[in-house]
Amino acid sequence: MKQSIKPFLANKHRVWHSWRLKLLGIVLIGALLAATAVATAQTRTYSFSLTWGSFGAEEGQFNQPYDVAVDDDGYVYVTDTYNNRVEKFTGDGKFLAAWGSYGSDNGEFNYSMGLTVDGQGNVYVADACNHRIQKFSGNGEFMFALGSHGSGDGQFTYPYDVAVDSQGYIYVADSGNHRVQKLSSKGDFICKWGSLGPGIGQFNYPHGIAVDAVDNVFVGDYKNHRVEKFASDGTYLTQWGSGGTGNGQFSNTKGVALDSAGNVYVADYWNNRIEQFTNTGTFLGSIGTRGNGNGEFSTPKGVAVDSSGNLYIADTGNSRIQKFTVGTALF
Repeated sequence: MKQSIKPFLANKHRVWHSWRLKLLGIVLIGALLAATAVATAQTRTYSFSLTWGSFGAEEGQFNQPYDVAVDDDGYVYVTDTYNNRVEKFTGDGKFLAAWGSYGSDNGEFNYSMGLTVDGQGNVYVADACNHRIQKFSGNGEFMFALGSHGSGDGQFTYPYDVAVDSQGYIYVADSGNHRVQKLSSKGDFICKWGSLGPGIGQFNYPHGIAVDAVDNVFVGDYKNHRVEKFASDGTYLTQWGSGGTGNGQFSNTKGVALDSAGNVYVADYWNNRIEQFTNTGTFLGSIGTRGNGNGEFSTPKGVAVDSSGNLYIADTGNSRIQKFTVGTALF
């Protein structure tokens, strides 16, 4: 009996070992395919498409454009900072409208800086030196202003950027107070987070802010040379970046934007480039070098992505907007 059991057990072991190898192979192949699919979904390459604008104060000209945003219909909005106005264009750079002038009354600006567009096509502008956020229709009709100068709840000190989430909540990069404030769609204070410092959840002049499809908040932490990611209630999630010129490093972080896949784009100010990351901070690629040619930048401050994945860059020092079309190849 013992002699008949041993061959049976040995054969059973061989069969089980063979199935284990097959199962391991299937798992490895599946993991490889999944990883490839994720990489393909998360990485994009870009080609220079066109540029518009030049230095000046006429229609379609700019004096240090700070930020750029695109609405669901593909219209492009630019904060023309030193001309204290907002300009509106088609996606190929045709001038449509402008509004604003220097001042502190409704619809006037004292350094128009970051801006965003909500799902209804309304435009929100960080009116930095008036220490407020102004809301307009897509045609420039004034709707309301919120905020005043100070450090209390709902007050601002040099707000540099603004974002709106899927529920209509407003997030402000309250730069001079080294914090983010969350407000209701009507401007009522909800919560705040952040303080001056290099630690987790702290800021040293937050300059850029953006929200993804599930309302996570991404902050360009200017002097800490990093991006910090938070839940919509301010819960810290992760961060990436450090000072330097290498991949994934920054020389002062400015504007932040996201595409439909959740990839994060960051205006790397003094490195004169735009860097692309996954939603959790893995470096994917970059575009740009210093200069004034096509695809070159001089201290870019703002970045936006349209519904087709095309990039628009506020090429601040060159007083122009550059557009890059999305491709299918990997970085």
